Amino acid sequence: METKKIKASKKHNVLKIIYLGITLLILTIWPCKTNGYENYGEVQEKGVVTCIEGVRTFTVHYQNWMYYTINTHTPGYIETGVYNTRENIGDNAYEINIKPFFRWRAGPMIETGKPLDMYLDANSRGFFIVQLPTTLAYTRDGRFVLDSQRRVVSLSGYYPLQGEEGDIVLPEGNDILISRSGLIYVDGQPITRVKIAVFKSFTVMQTLESLNGSVFVATRELETLEGPEHYAVIQGALEQNNILKAITGDIGMAKNGYDVSVKTAYLINRALSTAAGLAAP
Repeated sequence: METKKIKASKKHNVLKIIYLGITLLILTIWPCKTNGYENYGEVQEKGVVTCIEGVRTFTVHYQNWMYYTINTHTPGYIETGVYNTRENIGDNAYEINIKPFFRWRAGPMIETGKPLDMYLDANSRGFFIVQLPTTLAYTRDGRFVLDSQRRVVSLSGYYPLQGEEGDIVLPEGNDILISRSGLIYVDGQPITRVKIAVFKSFTVMQTLESLNGSVFVATRELETLEGPEHYAVIQGALEQNNILKAITGDIGMAKNGYDVSVKTAYLINRALSTAAGLAAP
């Protein structure tokens, strides 16, 4: 009994740490809009400015690693990278530009045996298309189920999967078969073909906007490759997230970098205050 209590206590502590981390993440990033930061020159001391840039950089990495850890088991989740570049803004001063980007490589395949689970092999450029309330979206999360109207919908969000004629509605039947070209059969009768988007290049895909790391929307028209020869649908399998397992759990490194930057800025500011006090008559 004592062992069970200890295990439950440890689990509770882990959940508290995760929830605390998420709360701090929201409170830190949301108000200051990290990626949209504008330097208006309020801080003149170059050492403090450098520390502030370090805080911004490590905050973005902390955010990414937090999301990676939370979505370790989310199929189709896409890793986000960050370019940190130093730009000379004059007067021997530099500013760090933070440029996020998606790493579109395909994640490993895992077999599930479920008839409506689908893995998409399209050289890392293919997506299933689902209907959101106001627009179409793209995802590699191949977990689909039937809703009360027998529409094929995504397990996450229950968004209708799109076929060549719109929403896919399956008739009553015992056997569902999906061919490599995405054609769905119910009890041997062809119903419709799953609509697949294969984008022409990774450069084009970088303009997609992420909603949650596994669902994306296009803000402009993007060029795609038409025809089932550009992809293969594998029934009863899923694409796992494409995050490199070596970087999950590295939240501590980003947090330590953040703490060092904050403490260094504090020490510089304290030293400046002391110097100003000594110089005062």
